[in-house]
Amino acid sequence: MTTKEVLLKQLSACLDQPNWFVPLSAAIEGLSAKEASFKSGTANSVWQIITHLTFWNDRYLTRFKELPLSQIHIANDETFSTNESFTEEDWQSAIKALQNVLSEWIKALEECSEEKLLLSAYKEPFEPWSSVISNLTIHNAYHIGQIVEIRKMYGLWDPKNGVH
Repeated sequence: MTTKEVLLKQLSACLDQPNWFVPLSAAIEGLSAKEASFKSGTANSVWQIITHLTFWNDRYLTRFKELPLSQIHIANDETFSTNESFTEEDWQSAIKALQNVLSEWIKALEECSEEKLLLSAYKEPFEPWSSVISNLTIHNAYHIGQIVEIRKMYGLWDPKNGVH
């Protein structure tokens, strides 16, 4: 299996292909805007996690495509922000944005060469794109797991979706 094939498999597992963990599609299935905005103390809501994942996946995809970034620097805490409107329409838009960027990642990887994955993602230090994308998928899986745990905490998880 090539590096590209491994990364494609990881991204698909994050988006909608059940594997060793629940994919995003199952983690958010049936969740309402109100439920997605539930918070406990200083923990992030599901909606905030979705916003965070969309930001980082989009930012790295933009860099991977060698397009200009809209912002030079943003504090990680700021990537969890959501608007104050928690409508179903806004929630569906937030979900769609993350699903779209993950789908775009899959498409970009399918179209790229193996050589591109060996190039550095940064000017300094050297870190190949293959490593950066692998870490991005680990980051996605971590937060998808948080979504499942948050749903369990609020009694909003059905174990038939993949986790007991």
